[in-house]
Amino acid sequence: MIDEVRYSRLTAEQASALFELVTARYEKGAIILTSNTSFAEWGTLLGNEVLASALLDRLLHHAEVISIQGPSYRMKEREEKGQPPSAA
Repeated sequence: MIDEVRYSRLTAEQASALFELVTARYEKGAIILTSNTSFAEWGTLLGNEVLASALLDRLLHHAEVISIQGPSYRMKEREEKGQPPSAA
């Protein structure tokens, strides 16, 4: 599982490593990836539109995309416990 892609912009080395990981897994096994970044923003995220296009092509080829809207589940859990959001 690759969790929270888009925490910060990836360096060229990180973007290349992510592409290599996805390429190595492509059509060989499942990938679960979470991100709050739209597909249109992946070129900026990776710093390379061509790399982003190739990566998304592999990720989305056999994908089930699940888009979740609404408030953060973690924040909901804190609110239910009566805890205010922490200052970041």
